[in-house]
Amino acid sequence: MSEPLNQYLSDLVAASEFADYLDAHHAEIMAVLTEQESHETALDELERSVLALRGLHREMHNLREAHVGDVSAFLPINLPLYSLVLFAAVPSLMADRVFVRTPAVDPEWVRRVFDVSGMKQFFPRVGLFDLQRREFLDHFVSRSEVVLFTGRYSNAVQVQRCCRGAKFVFNGAGVNPVVVGPGADVGEALGRIITTRVFNSGQDCAGPDAFLVHSSVADEFVESAREELRGIGVGDYSDPSVRVGRILNPGPIPGLVTRLEELKANTVLEGAIHIEDQIVEPTMIVRPITEHDRIVEFFAPVFYVLVYDDDAELARFFDRKEYRQYAMYVSLFGAPLLPEITAFSNPLVELTVLDVEHGNEPYGGWGSKANFVATGDRLTVGPVLVSSAIAARTDRRGRGKVMPPVEPRGTRVLR
Repeated sequence: MSEPLNQYLSDLVAASEFADYLDAHHAEIMAVLTEQESHETALDELERSVLALRGLHREMHNLREAHVGDVSAFLPINLPLYSLVLFAAVPSLMADRVFVRTPAVDPEWVRRVFDVSGMKQFFPRVGLFDLQRREFLDHFVSRSEVVLFTGRYSNAVQVQRCCRGAKFVFNGAGVNPVVVGPGADVGEALGRIITTRVFNSGQDCAGPDAFLVHSSVADEFVESAREELRGIGVGDYSDPSVRVGRILNPGPIPGLVTRLEELKANTVLEGAIHIEDQIVEPTMIVRPITEHDRIVEFFAPVFYVLVYDDDAELARFFDRKEYRQYAMYVSLFGAPLLPEITAFSNPLVELTVLDVEHGNEPYGGWGSKANFVATGDRLTVGPVLVSSAIAARTDRRGRGKVMPPVEPRGTRVLR
């Protein structure tokens, strides 16, 4: 048996054993995760991490296709265990070493998650570093063949300028709106729709930034959602029934306060903002889509509801530049599949983003500021799977060959 094949099989065994370890140490890991997450979020994160590890056979071709030298990864603020699996553990199976920069917000928590998970035991090529961005760029990114960045587009652009010779893989945020059309069964869909926004206390970058609701079902949707949101558990994460708690990064809160003040006349459920405790209670804004001015990423459980009357109004929303640039997914409940929706987005019929998040499949859409892979002067926009991005070939000048999207734009309709 060849040495590469031996290493590949050994790596798969390590991944399987790591999944078993996470299962066996469920209580200890949950205790650390719920220091900064709701029980609901932590349980979901742990389960997704295990599934991704046990599903690595689906990435077999990528894992055997290529091996690179050093990889540098910038972790996002939220979901540290799942992020470590996707952006550290899995890439380490294709690399000599993976250098991971912890987020500036509460790096100690991320370190505790890393330690309690036992990841170093199973993935010894992964190293965790609490460094300022400039230090990490100088010490690690500068010598890496691949750079993985998850976060804001503006920050990604700054980092990319410092590593032109590396393959740069960007996973960002999408608008991911939910459309509730005239044919929607509001009662059946409401629970899942609300979960997409309150998941991780609204901090998830995949959470919907807008809810587009047809006027024929708007009253039912708003009243039902408002009633359910009033019953959402808010408080300390030590209580398993709490779904909304402390916001990990307080930075966006002042901007949130300003935006909510601008929309005060349209607020139908005004949740309190506890500055000292960094807790934002569920809030709902309702306005006609014709009054919509701009999309804001709230990083909090804020429901921004836009009421539309017809398909033309809906189409205009999806044709806006501010949407197209950050297009990923659109959840459709009883709503039409318009060309303006499928042009840049992955439509999800009667599904939410949480329903289709699978660690072994490409993630994202075709928004130019949502996700891309850059190699030299070549940029490929589309859903990203890290192992596929690493395995994609480059020519001798380091210029990436354009990778075909997983499926042609607008054809991946999930039901």
